[in-house]
Amino acid sequence: MSNENITVRFGLRLRMLRKQKGWTQVQMADALGIDRSYISDVERGKKNVSLPTMEVIALGFEISLSKLLSRI
Repeated sequence: MSNENITVRFGLRLRMLRKQKGWTQVQMADALGIDRSYISDVERGKKNVSLPTMEVIALGFEISLSKLLSRI
């Protein structure tokens, strides 16, 4: 496990998933109905993510919550 806190690790995971999908932050915001600036803050480890938001993200990427949280 990394020494970085979980908020930073989740942000890095989210950025990786977004880039794998070929989405910009704007495209992700539009697709998931989440504010672009919030996505930016999450990716930089500046904001925490609630469980309901994690569910929206997982559904948007068509993965399970456990897959979303894997390797963080």
